[in-house]
Amino acid sequence: MKPVGKASAPITLVRNGRPHYRIVIPRQASSEERKAAEDLQHWVREMTGAELRISTSRPAGAFVRIAADPKLPREAYRIGLSGNNLLLSGSPGRGVINAVYALLEEDLGCRWYTNDSIRLPRTKTLAFAVVPRTYAPKLILRDPFYFASFDPVWSLRNRTNAPDAKVPEEYGGRVDYGGLFVHTHAALLPPDTYFKEHPDYFALSAAGQRHTAQICPTHPDVVRIVTENVLKRLKEQPDTEIVSVSKNDNMDVCHCERCKELREAEGGTDMANQLFLVNQVAEAVEKEYPHVWVDTLAYLETIQVPKTMRPRKNVIIRLCNDVVGAWSRPFTPARQSPVAEVIQQWSAAHDRLSIWDYNVNFSHYLAPMPNMEVIADNIRFWVENHAIGVMTQGGYQSTSERDEMRSWVIAKLMWDPSRDQQALVDDFIAGHYGKAAPMIAEYDRLLVEAGKKHAKELAEPPGGIRYPMTVGFLSKEFLESATAIFARAKEAAAGDETLLRRVERAELPILYVKLAQGPVTEELLTRFETVARREKVDWLLEWQVRLDQQLEAWRKQLPSQAAPTQ
Repeated sequence: MKPVGKASAPITLVRNGRPHYRIVIPRQASSEERKAAEDLQHWVREMTGAELRISTSRPAGAFVRIAADPKLPREAYRIGLSGNNLLLSGSPGRGVINAVYALLEEDLGCRWYTNDSIRLPRTKTLAFAVVPRTYAPKLILRDPFYFASFDPVWSLRNRTNAPDAKVPEEYGGRVDYGGLFVHTHAALLPPDTYFKEHPDYFALSAAGQRHTAQICPTHPDVVRIVTENVLKRLKEQPDTEIVSVSKNDNMDVCHCERCKELREAEGGTDMANQLFLVNQVAEAVEKEYPHVWVDTLAYLETIQVPKTMRPRKNVIIRLCNDVVGAWSRPFTPARQSPVAEVIQQWSAAHDRLSIWDYNVNFSHYLAPMPNMEVIADNIRFWVENHAIGVMTQGGYQSTSERDEMRSWVIAKLMWDPSRDQQALVDDFIAGHYGKAAPMIAEYDRLLVEAGKKHAKELAEPPGGIRYPMTVGFLSKEFLESATAIFARAKEAAAGDETLLRRVERAELPILYVKLAQGPVTEELLTRFETVARREKVDWLLEWQVRLDQQLEAWRKQLPSQAAPTQ
């Protein structure tokens, strides 16, 4: 992850353990400017033992100047030189902090794989050549959406801004939806409040019955009430940046005459009715909160672009890559799947898209999944087609397959989609697994090759993204090879408790598949349970099966639990 550009002559921040620079911040420094300065001071001290003093006045000697620049775009940073002085600037908010972490990561080689896995160069003399540059991330929403990525400290260091990471506002915050994240119609028009007296506010079924599964988005009173509730929420939560006005999570639509006529006139897509509502809400929002985006879902019955209706400029279309791609073809790059045509149509119609992608086996959170190349290619494809936000839904409920590596690699690709995915994987493995890294890298290659060997089956696997543990690439040969690799990895990590735990965590998916395929043995079950509990595995199947439930089911398969023969 070296910076691109022409390097300057080297500067020396610390020589022989003695600081040669000071850090200068504005007299009325913001909390973000102070945080940026304090973090730079902290990590330089960790690397060298020397402390760069923080000052609000310009010293006689060389200095590192940290200051916000309102001319820079959102979250952008600039690294430059003036003589021997190092200049770190960024947009107000996260920009200045991004500048510091870009310098630390790209110029100095620091890594924050997890909060407990940090790699720093250790040296008494910190000298390096600065590459002057300005960078603005292409994605305003960067959300790996793995449980491992939700920690706010990790998020700040790795430059994600996921809503669930909850980075404090004084450190630049996150992308804040103000509590209206997705499927919000029920929150904006509560059935308990309105249905009894105003059933006409809600969807009419094809059979002519009113029901609360969806609202009637073209009803004038519905438009008024939803708009009022959105504006009320924005007043109550001033940090909100995006507010979602989006359909409830089902396939119902309203069949009243207004909705039916508009839907038919716009080519049969219910996005026409959603935009009828959303555009009016967005117009009202723009007048009072011009910095706030309004998003809505291109999902199920709203996936298709209307014939003539278009979103307002402050509307984000959040396209869900499920029924048109990821759920049936999780190992196929989006540009080669049915979603390609849909996103290209949306890209031609609107230049503000956000993508909700899916990257984990939701029936088996711990299942091995050779899809890192697909994830990287998809992020690039989304950006090529006007995506300004990407969320890659993975194991978001608890520990899942390779979630720490996935979170880190995806974060780097979201920050800069041009980065090489395999180089990032190799970087993580080398830095995180130490002496066991060669074996973990061997396992990564084994998994990738198993996926390629079974590419025909994985083009559209049984169960789609919820493929069973009997799928072809999880063969006896694959499991035996993986088991042998992890045995060598644990041998290499012996004597280093931290590394050994990381290797055992990485092996969990193999143990899981063995248990799922059977036979279940006491030794195998005990090994899995010990590591799974230590590593905080909780959910195994989204919202349905938790660890304790699955362990109990497997215990019933033990030979000692089998029913006696008659």
